[in-house]
Amino acid sequence: MGKLEFSNSYTESNELIGYNDDILINVLIRLPGKSLMRFRNVSKHWLSLISSPYFSRCLNQIPMFPSAIFLQMQLSLNKPKYHFLSLDRNPVREPSVQSFTFVDDPAGIRILQSCNGLLLCCSNNRLGEYNRNYYIYNPTTHQYTTLPKPDNRTQSPNTIFGVILAFDPLKSVHYRVIFVRSSETSPHLYQLEMYSSETHQWSFSSEISKVNNFSQGVYCCGGIHWRNNSGSFLRFDVHQERFQEIPMPKIPDDWDQQTKCRYFGECRGRLHLILTSCKHSTSQFNVYEMKNNFSGWFVKYQVDLNALISANPKMTQSNCHALDHWDYYAFRVLAIVVGEGSGKGSSSPFMVLHVPGKVITYSFKDKTSTLLHDFAPDCTDIEGCTTFEYDDAYPYITTLANV
Repeated sequence: MGKLEFSNSYTESNELIGYNDDILINVLIRLPGKSLMRFRNVSKHWLSLISSPYFSRCLNQIPMFPSAIFLQMQLSLNKPKYHFLSLDRNPVREPSVQSFTFVDDPAGIRILQSCNGLLLCCSNNRLGEYNRNYYIYNPTTHQYTTLPKPDNRTQSPNTIFGVILAFDPLKSVHYRVIFVRSSETSPHLYQLEMYSSETHQWSFSSEISKVNNFSQGVYCCGGIHWRNNSGSFLRFDVHQERFQEIPMPKIPDDWDQQTKCRYFGECRGRLHLILTSCKHSTSQFNVYEMKNNFSGWFVKYQVDLNALISANPKMTQSNCHALDHWDYYAFRVLAIVVGEGSGKGSSSPFMVLHVPGKVITYSFKDKTSTLLHDFAPDCTDIEGCTTFEYDDAYPYITTLANV
């Protein structure tokens, strides 16, 4: 029998990729964040390549979607804790739990917002606004920066009503942080104050009237969006520094204009909204998406949870009636994830739901659900030990952006 001979094409292909930075970058930017961090240790060349500003810019040009969420557990007096839930659709009995310790803050660190891979965090103390520190943290690279305090801020407590991070790596490597604080000109107005990572300076912007909740603003496509007290939405363009009012979606007549916001969030440059009636519960509802010109909303997805409710009888509250209470069907929308593209082989969009004791995914395409995490099989009440709202969930997105 003759000696076996093997082709050198495999080795030659590896060498071609390994010594061609363009090909190597094109491969590496498609890897998960944890893999990128590990591959920095392969060689000095790979470390230099992955750490370079050019690689970061290439990575930022790929629209990313969340691969996990930080889910805030019940707040404690010190060091809030978060579940880190992977969205890879493989069920996990006990997801990892962590507190943020990237800086030695004796009050503990709390997440305020997630924006395209960066986290806006603050001290968890309640000793007055002036003593609270604010941080921008990159959970992929573990880099952080402490925001400087404005020179003209008084030491009066409770002067900050909302803090929003505005970061879009597809447009700029820089970010802005917008503070909503009490106005010195009128008790009925609120002052916007902005910090720029490019200039490292604070500046005053426009004044704004009261909205529903300043702390629940959502950044999307260059603007911050709030629910207005009048029922409409208010958009603030952070670059042009001007406001635009956006009408509510058309709602059924039997709601009597009383709506419950079940979800308001952003994914891959798309703003989504879920409204249901305050008068009675429903297992069927629409997911609205903001129009590209910010003039209103359209129905993007239609949801039917009847099959899910039948498979999970603990979702039905026994102490009330569906026609009497909006929370008769016990569920919370934690996230809406828009997949990669719409062609063959692309990821279909899905919704992340919290039901009693579990976190599941619901596919908008085929109306099916999949168990994602099982917290407590014996937990029968969503108001019990595992209660989460949509603003308790903070998406994790891979980014190498500097802070």
